[in-house]
Amino acid sequence: MEKRIRVLPENLSNKIAAGEVVERPASVVKELIENSIDAGATKVVIEVRGGGRKYIRVSDDGSGMNRDDAILAFERHATSKISSEDDLCNIHTLGFRGEALPSIASISILSLITSTRDADAGTRIHIEGGVIKDVRDAASPTGTSIEIQNIFFNTPARLKFMKSDTTELSHISNIVTQQSLAHPSIHFKMDHNRKTLINAPLTDNPLHRLTAIFGREMTDNLIEIEGECDKMRLKGFISRPTLTRSDKGNQYLYVNSRYIKDKVISHAIYEAYRSLLPRDRHPVIFLFLSIDPEIIDVNVHPSKVEVRFSNQRETHDFVGEVIRKGLHRGKKSVSIPHEKRVVSNGKTIGDSRIERFEPLIFSDVKARQESASTLRDTGNFYTARDRPSVKKRVDIGAKRVMETAVDYLPSKEKELPLRLPSPSTLSDTVFTRFNPVGQADNSFIVLENSNGIIMVDQHAAHERILYERLIKDMKGSRIEVQQLLVPVSVEISGGESILLKSHINDIMKLGLEVEDFGRNRFLIRSIPALLVGQDYSRILLDIVDKLSQVEQMKSFDEITDEIILLMACHGAIKANQHLKPDQIRFLIRDLEETELPYTCPHGRPIALFFDMNEIKKKFMRR
Repeated sequence: MEKRIRVLPENLSNKIAAGEVVERPASVVKELIENSIDAGATKVVIEVRGGGRKYIRVSDDGSGMNRDDAILAFERHATSKISSEDDLCNIHTLGFRGEALPSIASISILSLITSTRDADAGTRIHIEGGVIKDVRDAASPTGTSIEIQNIFFNTPARLKFMKSDTTELSHISNIVTQQSLAHPSIHFKMDHNRKTLINAPLTDNPLHRLTAIFGREMTDNLIEIEGECDKMRLKGFISRPTLTRSDKGNQYLYVNSRYIKDKVISHAIYEAYRSLLPRDRHPVIFLFLSIDPEIIDVNVHPSKVEVRFSNQRETHDFVGEVIRKGLHRGKKSVSIPHEKRVVSNGKTIGDSRIERFEPLIFSDVKARQESASTLRDTGNFYTARDRPSVKKRVDIGAKRVMETAVDYLPSKEKELPLRLPSPSTLSDTVFTRFNPVGQADNSFIVLENSNGIIMVDQHAAHERILYERLIKDMKGSRIEVQQLLVPVSVEISGGESILLKSHINDIMKLGLEVEDFGRNRFLIRSIPALLVGQDYSRILLDIVDKLSQVEQMKSFDEITDEIILLMACHGAIKANQHLKPDQIRFLIRDLEETELPYTCPHGRPIALFFDMNEIKKKFMRR
């Protein structure tokens, strides 16, 4: 009988192992940098061409290797980091498996040059597809330099899944950023096509490293934290609640200087920030946790970005408590979003510290071109001129929303006998047939007539209006733009800079003119007229967060709708914002002219209806 089970040849097993360790060029850079750090380097230089697909070179001034060790390093599971089973419970290095170099060598053309301090000559090794082709003496300074060419040249199935040079380069930049944050005592320099993208000189101050990578605009809004308990110590920086991003891309977590992704620590972070963050916003985090290696397991995932804590609950509570104390210490200079004012007899009691964004809805072109300062002086976001009302309504959409809107009511309200109108009643409902009464909680517009009461979420309503206007204007290639008298400067990280540069022309089509000012700094020169008076830098940062999703999409066009949605959200009236009677009237009129006036672009309800007969029954009036 023919044998069906066989031992795989070494070159094939190496390629299989490479599939776990080497996902993309950034994986190669990560493994090589970790080796440099473990070798005691004080300077690491990363050179990349063609997004890393054509060429990668990582050089360091670490301890280097002699010839025998250099050759042995390309054998699977050959490592200097551990020697016994007990060492797995006491890992102090970033690498330890001995898989990285043979895996990388098996799917590329690799050249290594290395030398120790006391060696008469260095060693050069040339490998193609995992096969050593040449070993010879070479002149070399102390340290190691590894050059990778044509990654995945012998595994075309993996090569076809590679993304664009821009996307791959962005991933590499993120890896260099991650490593440099954890090791400020090492000088990191990264070049792409012989142009420097990252240059972070060594420093003994972690905040200086953060500033070198992200700029002072971010670091000025960070709070330094520190705490210690049994077998754990936490240091780092957290953002004030006024500094947020639209995704978690600016959260950096480290355990024993190893960059990780961990649900336990992430949950502790959001518990500490509970009630301090606006909806769908995320803090900027840099946490460095030092912990006894005996109570964690880092041998969990091939990429070593996951760990297991033997004391999950203690770790969770410790991290959360240190962050909460840091937020409490910084609260005097922190402006908490959505903090409500207490009003008595028309007077404000206490300080709400809520940033008031001037609402902007315009009825004609002339008003859109007025300066933001003039609009603030008038306190009005509509022009006096009225427009003819144009009724547009999609009954199917309205029916769907009102049938499901009750799910958004708090549990106590669900118990009330108040009912939403039937779809037929709703399709006949015209907002302007109801009289504005005022606002509830400065967030919900109250309308009434003999049929009942309508409550309108003012932010959701304005968001729907702006969203449809921006979509319509973009399709007609006529988004009205407001030039800024003074350009707004925004500084971002190297990886974000790469993405933004590649999509500047796409963003300009949305009415946002951005200019590359060098050294990861950009100038906003114009914005869509509907966004005049908003936080332009925050809008751009949120767009950059969306750009990171492009690699999962076919093109930039597929995230355009999301970008327009976030622009509408930024431009919309905020909750807890007082509106004048005329502002309420014009807002309701414009809402009625939208195609889907009962749901915001996120799918949440805009309006709830309470039938007057049901209200009277509740009060036993009939």
